[in-house]
Amino acid sequence: MSAYNLLDLSRVPVPDIIEALDFESIYQQLKDQLLAINPDYREVLALESEPMAVLLQSFAYRELLLRAQINDATRANMLASATGADLDNIGARYNVGRLVVQEADDSTIPVTPQILEDDTSYRRRIQMAFNGLNTAGSENSYIFHALSADSRVTDADVVSPQPSDIVLTILSKENGDGSASDELLAKVRNYFGLSDDGSALLAQTGSDEPEHGVRPLGDRLTIKSAGVQSYQIRAEISLLAGPGKENTLALVHSALQAYTRENQTLGKKVTLLGIYTALNQAGVDSVNLLQPTQDIQVASDQVAYCSDIILTEVNNV
Repeated sequence: MSAYNLLDLSRVPVPDIIEALDFESIYQQLKDQLLAINPDYREVLALESEPMAVLLQSFAYRELLLRAQINDATRANMLASATGADLDNIGARYNVGRLVVQEADDSTIPVTPQILEDDTSYRRRIQMAFNGLNTAGSENSYIFHALSADSRVTDADVVSPQPSDIVLTILSKENGDGSASDELLAKVRNYFGLSDDGSALLAQTGSDEPEHGVRPLGDRLTIKSAGVQSYQIRAEISLLAGPGKENTLALVHSALQAYTRENQTLGKKVTLLGIYTALNQAGVDSVNLLQPTQDIQVASDQVAYCSDIILTEVNNV
């Protein structure tokens, strides 16, 4: 989302209750406590093989496991680190459930399993939960409801070119380039109380379904797919002499893929600096970037899509 900046949960400090685990420190504390009660055990505890020392080591290990369990329980109750069912329970506090990506189907062979929304996408929607407490009047609430309409929606942008006119842009994960299918756009329109093509309002049925209360009555809403700006990355790359050249090329290719995926969101440009940074991996001697020749600039309702990465190895001159 270009206009809505969520708090970066990775930058939130770790709670003080989560402590570093150190077996030797716990073991020493237990020995000190025992010696404070009975100093006569000092010589006995000096030998690690003595039964008393072994017993204290066992106690220390059990305490280490208990402290680790407390750490894990704390992380399970934090939005930044909770996963799976723990994250589902955090979402339940805000009345935000996990979306279904694929319904289960027992009639197929093999059986089609149910696929649910991944933790990263779900965590993001939970973080935006307070924007869903009202109808989609504000920019942030429109975005929240767009993300909640279908699990294939990965990003949204909303603008109001003139009063009461709203344009909502959808970025989708269903196609590699980020464009949304007609079927997905129709589903999002229905969620906001519009017909499949957006030309009319859905009839009010008294249902409690969210599409009957999301869009404010005074808004004229247009829902469209993100515009896609395709580009290729073509580079000549010279590698340092030695074994492992194939691994180096694979590492560079992987770094470029990660960079392009990270920047495949609405309104986010692709920079030459970012591409050069991805190209500059261990084992690379020099690079000649052929495409693109300048930063890929995109509007807030557009996405930059890398259609191909072509790396050509050249010899040092």
